[in-house]
Amino acid sequence: MNDNFILTEFARVINSDRYQYTESDIFLMEDMQNKEAVFDVFFRKTEDGGFAVVSGIQEVIHLIEILNNTDEEEKRKYFSKILEEEHLIDFLSKIKFTGNLYAMRDGEIVYPNEPIITIKAPLIEAKILETPILNIINMNMAIATKASMVTRAAHPVKVLSFGSRRAHGFDSAVEGNKAAVIGGCYGHSNLMTEYKYGIPSNGTMSHSYIQAFGVGKDAEKRAFVTFINNRRKREKNSLILLIDTYDTINIGIENAIKAFKECGIDDNYKGLYGIRLDSGDLAYQSKKCRKRLDEEGFTKAIITLTNSLDEKLIRSLREQNACVDMYGVGDAIAVSKSYPCFGGVYKIVELDDQPLIKISGDVIKISNPGFKEVYRIYDTDGIAYADLITLVKKDSDKEKLLNYKELTIRDEKYEFKSSLLKEKSYSFKKLTKLYIENGEINKALYQELFDIMNSQKYYFEALDTLSTERKRLENPHNYKVDLSSDLIKLKYGLINEAKNI
Repeated sequence: MNDNFILTEFARVINSDRYQYTESDIFLMEDMQNKEAVFDVFFRKTEDGGFAVVSGIQEVIHLIEILNNTDEEEKRKYFSKILEEEHLIDFLSKIKFTGNLYAMRDGEIVYPNEPIITIKAPLIEAKILETPILNIINMNMAIATKASMVTRAAHPVKVLSFGSRRAHGFDSAVEGNKAAVIGGCYGHSNLMTEYKYGIPSNGTMSHSYIQAFGVGKDAEKRAFVTFINNRRKREKNSLILLIDTYDTINIGIENAIKAFKECGIDDNYKGLYGIRLDSGDLAYQSKKCRKRLDEEGFTKAIITLTNSLDEKLIRSLREQNACVDMYGVGDAIAVSKSYPCFGGVYKIVELDDQPLIKISGDVIKISNPGFKEVYRIYDTDGIAYADLITLVKKDSDKEKLLNYKELTIRDEKYEFKSSLLKEKSYSFKKLTKLYIENGEINKALYQELFDIMNSQKYYFEALDTLSTERKRLENPHNYKVDLSSDLIKLKYGLINEAKNI
């Protein structure tokens, strides 16, 4: 293989758009490279009009690890093949990230326009990270957020992420299954996700496995018996039989019952055992199969349903009282099928302490200026009441919040929409964490992100603080995300300044 096509991890850093390097060349020529820039990563809307789930922060920090740990020679090898400007190649060959990275943690619930990640660093260091960061965050958060929607529709029935084969490439399959688990999935099927993140993989059997034993009823039964006898050698291995290869009701379920009996599998088996349905009328068939299993004494046998499921189909199955103990969901989660482009953006909001703003005819595209952080406010029952985006530097609303003083939360667009929080009548949590300071990673915070199940636990705990109305999948009740008074004043002051008002 040509050496040009052997890529090291550093290729992830240059997984970028050329304009970022074109602009960096100009910044270097104009001696702007040391200006301190602040960039925010945020999104403008979600599929259901509600919240999103943060995932990908671990991978973003690792991206910066790669940048800082790659030696000058290797950087030069890459940059010299794609850039012509020698001065820029020299600069980038020596570049390391020396700034700060602030972020919400994996598993956090986040709303539109809130800074999920904030990069504060010398201009070129921040600039070249734009596309690789968005590439990570948009994929991860699309999948984690879709998984949240699917698992909320299925609750309390568990969901497995089975979409690796439909994922958009290697990273999408591996990181995507991790993101799905953070977003609420009970498990996944991908071996590399297990290897990389330590989350055990799950699986049943395929139609081709059964077909390998021949055609028809007898062949299917042989496939089942062989599967059980081999898999049961390890205590607690799951024994889930796929029963729709030939005829679910007349052949498949009866063969499953015979195979369980012949192999001595019953409700005393320590692992999971049961059947999977992957085609046909899942609601009707699940009820028929549940009846037969119970009649034969297999009351603990589980029924897993698959076949192009999503949150809408799952809700329909619930309405039909389908008999189900587990859902396997593929492409709906793996590619966030109904909303595949998450739409995260990376916008500059400050340069050398000068707040900056992007103005647009589309109100949704007007950015919030300045170096900011996010606080979540809870009522006396511990229910999330509102989020407040404040300026990091002196901000009167933030000072009131930190001292539990009386605070007015107001909608920036509608002055009459306001809420008064009385002194000491609320609690709060700062969502923004400092993961990298002056180029040095906070090891303790970083290590937390490697425990994926802990990130899932954090997500579930955050979900529990939301009112039922704000968790519904259609037209969720509006959640207040307000700007502090000082931030509103700064924002509209910059708008007026830009328009020379």
